[in-house]
Amino acid sequence: MQQMKTYFYPNTVTVQCNPDPTITARWRTMYQRQIKIYKGVDNIIQFIFKNSDQKPVNVTGWDITFNMISDREGMLVVSKLATVVNALAGIVTVSLTEFDLIDLDLPYYNYALTVTDPTTGIEQVVYTDENFESRGEILLRDGPYPEFQPSIIVDLPSNSNSSVTTSGVVADTNAMQQSSHHTSQFFFSNFSGNLTIQGTLDSLAWVNNTAPNLSWGNISSLMYVNQTATDYYNWSGIYTAVRFVVSPTDGNVNPSPVTQILYRA
Repeated sequence: MQQMKTYFYPNTVTVQCNPDPTITARWRTMYQRQIKIYKGVDNIIQFIFKNSDQKPVNVTGWDITFNMISDREGMLVVSKLATVVNALAGIVTVSLTEFDLIDLDLPYYNYALTVTDPTTGIEQVVYTDENFESRGEILLRDGPYPEFQPSIIVDLPSNSNSSVTTSGVVADTNAMQQSSHHTSQFFFSNFSGNLTIQGTLDSLAWVNNTAPNLSWGNISSLMYVNQTATDYYNWSGIYTAVRFVVSPTDGNVNPSPVTQILYRA
């Protein structure tokens, strides 16, 4: 049997801070390694503060700020206070949650650390190497989960009080799969009636952005009465395309009672 080895260890970076200018510089870091972080999970980065003599720096009471910067966009994308783990040993951590990174699309960012000494109120930069470089590099990669795909806004006929059928939406499922998960979200404005989800297994022969002569079957029919709150529905199956049928009940004169439908497979 083939054995696989995995590793779980702190994402640790050693940085330089010299609160005492009289210390003789004996430690030279020529360059700082790149920090890799991943989307979809929480990333904990551990920083160890040392002086030019490679001795731990006491960070008791210090306010330590981590800034993540996008030079391409000209903006600060994340700013967080570090958590002190061991002040005497100069060990702090910064936690970048999955929500901090969810809207970041570039692969490369820079980071910088600053410290404020509470006794003097002076803010100073933390160096990443012996060349007095204040910035390090971050590589942002996709994490252990599939990359997030935005929902499709379904083309919904508007201002109709009679039954309407949306155009077909490509389901983007692989016939070799045993099953696939689908999600739809519905937005209402005082809707009473049925909302039916339909699917097809027919081959999509697209002509002028339409797929004529498809055979549609009902997946599920949802009934609502005076619905105003948003709702969603999940289902599984293999389809080439899906569509939605909105059927208001008799006497419903409110225009566009279903205001939006979102779909994702």
